[in-house]
Amino acid sequence: MTVLRVAVVEDEPLYRELLSTGLIAHLDDVEVIGSYATGEELFLAVKPSDVDVLLTDVDLGPGIDGTQTGIRMRRSNPRLGVVLLSNFAMPGLLAGLPDDVRGGWSYLLKTSVADLDQLGLAICESAAGGMVIDSALTKTLVPQGSGPLQVLTPRQVDVLARMANGWSNKRIAEDLVLSVRTVESVISDVIAALAIPRDIDGYNARVACVLLYLQHTVSKSETPASRP
Repeated sequence: MTVLRVAVVEDEPLYRELLSTGLIAHLDDVEVIGSYATGEELFLAVKPSDVDVLLTDVDLGPGIDGTQTGIRMRRSNPRLGVVLLSNFAMPGLLAGLPDDVRGGWSYLLKTSVADLDQLGLAICESAAGGMVIDSALTKTLVPQGSGPLQVLTPRQVDVLARMANGWSNKRIAEDLVLSVRTVESVISDVIAALAIPRDIDGYNARVACVLLYLQHTVSKSETPASRP
């Protein structure tokens, strides 16, 4: 398997060290080629073509933020994967990315990166053009009171939420106690119900479904029924 070259951008020195020499070092087939405090440092130090995945904090203090750093890198290297890290639950920002850089982006909470399986999945899926949203976040998301997700059945929403986690059809099937063939059928029905084109320039229909899911869901704490 090809070793994925990862660049880390994090303005907090101790956390940057934890990511670069601690957590990522335990992942197979992943190599940190450099770690930087700012996007500006990254741009000066490496060529976008020399990076497979950018792992960056969203908030980098003064200057260019992590999302803009990823956009700039991705426009120079369309095959680049981007994993955003944050202390805050804002996965919906991926739905607002410019069309020319969609796909290959993931979003994890900083409190979750110690889960090496999820971190490794986010790095690998992003490099392959997929998308992984922190499972701690998808557990809190429900469809808005109106919008395109209203056409989906509860089962379809359950499968879509797990697609957002970057899970394979096999893992979704195991989690929901379904056959893989049933999961494949549900995903096909979701794509059809949401009128997602099968061929999308720059990202696939599965990612398009997840982006729509992020755009039209809210946290359970924000729903009218949960408010005092």
